[in-house]
Amino acid sequence: MAHPYRRDSTPPEAPTRRPAEDRLGNLRAVHRATRRSVVVPIVFATGLLVLASSLGARAYGLRGLLLPLPFSLACFALLAIPALRRRKLRIEVHDGGLVVHQGRARAVVVFEDVDELWLELDRRSSWAGDVALICAVRLVEHGGAEHTVPLGVELGHEITRHIIRHCSLPLVADAEQALRAGETLTFGKVRIDAEAILVGESRAAWKDLSLVRMQPGRIAFFRGQTVIPWRTVALDEVPHPTVFMNLVRACAPRIEVDDRLGSQMG
Repeated sequence: MAHPYRRDSTPPEAPTRRPAEDRLGNLRAVHRATRRSVVVPIVFATGLLVLASSLGARAYGLRGLLLPLPFSLACFALLAIPALRRRKLRIEVHDGGLVVHQGRARAVVVFEDVDELWLELDRRSSWAGDVALICAVRLVEHGGAEHTVPLGVELGHEITRHIIRHCSLPLVADAEQALRAGETLTFGKVRIDAEAILVGESRAAWKDLSLVRMQPGRIAFFRGQTVIPWRTVALDEVPHPTVFMNLVRACAPRIEVDDRLGSQMG
């Protein structure tokens, strides 16, 4: 596997590589769309359609019934049709990769072909605090092909862990060794080395950071105080966020954890 965060890395050459189907390995599990991911949008869309039509009929009679109908049908299509399509979502988890079935579409992803792993997050706030849920994982192959793995399936968190375990965690030891050897590692807009972190054009030495706080879906870096972050890095804006988080833990002088996302990334 290549190391996308190292500037001088190149994908491994494999002119005689076997077809993807032959490299998936044994089938471990099959995950299907959850009932909630399908039923809730349909029920909501149907309720909206009925409510708008009944209110219009009560106010304007038959004409009022027809007036909101195009808007109601559009809302129904916007919400219900994608949910109906998700009914056919099925993900086969193999030892060495995944097969994602979405209706008639079928995508095969082999872990050893993956160059970059990106998370797609759904951020939510409640009285109990902020939460960042992983709603999909986007995998980029060495040749540039991209595959999105939706996680609105039964036990979707197990798929996330399986992908990270095979595509990101094997890179951690090599990345830590590269830092010790004096290399600069690049994660999107963020670059780090053993001495400092560079976010965009702003640089801070690790020794000057007063606190690094792991928050839901992001990492906040504080310099000189612990109230207003110097910079914040969203975990869906860096490739291989698990590798990035491990390197930050290894370099930062003080870490504070307030992160419910991490439980999905182990």
